[in-house]
Amino acid sequence: MKRQGEKVIPDFIEDDFISAFETGLNRTFYYQDKYIEISRISQSEEYELGYDGVLTTIVPFYIQFKRSDFYTPNFSGKLLTDRAHISLPVDKGFFAFDLLKKKDNFGQHNAMFRLSQVAKAVYVAPLFFKKADLTKMKNYAYEYIPVYYNDIDIFDSHLRRHHNFRNVLLFKNAITIPPHAEVTDDETSHHYSYCRQSKVGFHSEALNLDDSKSETVYYFIQNIFKQEKRYNEINSQVESIFNLLPGFFELEIHSKEFDNILEASINRVSIIDNDTNIKLLKDKLGLLDKLLVIEDILFHYFGIKQFIKFEH
Repeated sequence: MKRQGEKVIPDFIEDDFISAFETGLNRTFYYQDKYIEISRISQSEEYELGYDGVLTTIVPFYIQFKRSDFYTPNFSGKLLTDRAHISLPVDKGFFAFDLLKKKDNFGQHNAMFRLSQVAKAVYVAPLFFKKADLTKMKNYAYEYIPVYYNDIDIFDSHLRRHHNFRNVLLFKNAITIPPHAEVTDDETSHHYSYCRQSKVGFHSEALNLDDSKSETVYYFIQNIFKQEKRYNEINSQVESIFNLLPGFFELEIHSKEFDNILEASINRVSIIDNDTNIKLLKDKLGLLDKLLVIEDILFHYFGIKQFIKFEH
């Protein structure tokens, strides 16, 4: 753990946080007598089997993981004065992370915002800054496979007792922050700040995001579990997400440049003949094929992870 005055830099890297989180998320849940799996399409047996009626619903959602610095109450910089000015608490310290700027723009954030208009898309950031806390989260996560989740109870098969779902450290100690708007000012840095009470602010020009619907991962996952979609709704949503992809590159969906991106993605996730007509193939992509391409393009170009809730 490093300190720069009253700014504390976590002594773990972002990949460690992602690993801990995915350990707890990629497993089987039993929710109100339903069998639910959360995974990525590329890791799921359902992609190999196809959508054959065994699955009753699919809900895609999108996460951009962030590691945050912690600012103590004695910090006197602009982030603190901005939070105080817009009536956000600073007396117990706060966390903040900056938006990724790549190739002179904030494409990752703007992709997240556009995704959030058609699906669940959030930043996930820790409510801690010590490596010991992360280790505790990892150890706790490994104990609960599978997770028996009925309303808010988890049955621990190792200790033979029930736990309250909201007290699982993995989900209690991480916050979700939905992207609130696109960023058009590429000349300055931008941050989200937040505290353990889920009071969120946006900075460059300070903005109190009282209506941001930020919550712990516990409530976020609970809401994902509650979503049920008919097959036609799933198709419509996936089509909407797929059609967003060229806009992330400021391209048209039928442009040669996007065809090249699509062809490269298909080559990364499957094997096709060199003489395959990409335009004809694009029209033949099925539901899970499109989700696989979406997963690949979002992560390859933007570092955004797509997860899918499967309900059997």
